[in-house]
Amino acid sequence: MAGRAVHGAQSDARAVLVKLGRLCFDDFLQLSPRTLDCEHWTPDIAADWTLATNNAPHIQRHFRFQIADCRFPEATIDSIRAAQARLVSDFAYDLLRAKAPPLYDALPWHDWDFSIVTRRFPLWRTKLLLAGDGTTVTMCRCRKSAGVYAVEPNQTIARYTERKAEMEKARRLRVLNSSLTSSLPLPASSVDLAIIGSVPSLDAAGWKSLVRELARVAASVLLIENNPLCRPLDETSLTDSGFRSDSVEVSGLGRSRCWWRPPA
Repeated sequence: MAGRAVHGAQSDARAVLVKLGRLCFDDFLQLSPRTLDCEHWTPDIAADWTLATNNAPHIQRHFRFQIADCRFPEATIDSIRAAQARLVSDFAYDLLRAKAPPLYDALPWHDWDFSIVTRRFPLWRTKLLLAGDGTTVTMCRCRKSAGVYAVEPNQTIARYTERKAEMEKARRLRVLNSSLTSSLPLPASSVDLAIIGSVPSLDAAGWKSLVRELARVAASVLLIENNPLCRPLDETSLTDSGFRSDSVEVSGLGRSRCWWRPPA
């Protein structure tokens, strides 16, 4: 996450996450230092970070970096608290995932109409790959499948996914703690269908890389735009890659856009 929230739905969604998780600036201690890629921050976020850490040396020590060449007016306690509140809002998604995986799991937009899959694929003979928002809910709908790989780069959520799969008796499921921006640890044509929910951390280049990798490992792909914090996926690049637009009912959002790439 490198930019400010815009307006409307995104701003409202961030406010919901902050309230749901009772998030505060000290919750940044829940994040791994490598999580914050300060090199790609906007100037506004960089300035807020410098201001916000004026009275938070414990957070400075945790992340072990300083923002260079950042100017701001003389700090006051009110301006510091305001900067901290803005940063909590900016990073609310990451903070909630790190602080409270069960609350993250319960976000309404993780639940979508799975019948769009079962109408097309007989689960008992379909091997699936899951990633992105909704994985922890979708995997429970795949108990009768031929097997499931769940890709989760965040170690906290990966461990939570494994525990939930065991509790929900979601058998034949393997969690891959792997990055979505690198080669997936799977052989070519190893799954019948890849289902990818929204991934807020991916930019346009990241999505292009992921789509290419999915073409290698999956016969078919379903991309679901089920997170109001994310910008719409690029229609031109997806259609050029063989995807066609569709829609699906997402809890809390109504009809949302999704994308199918059928078998070649």
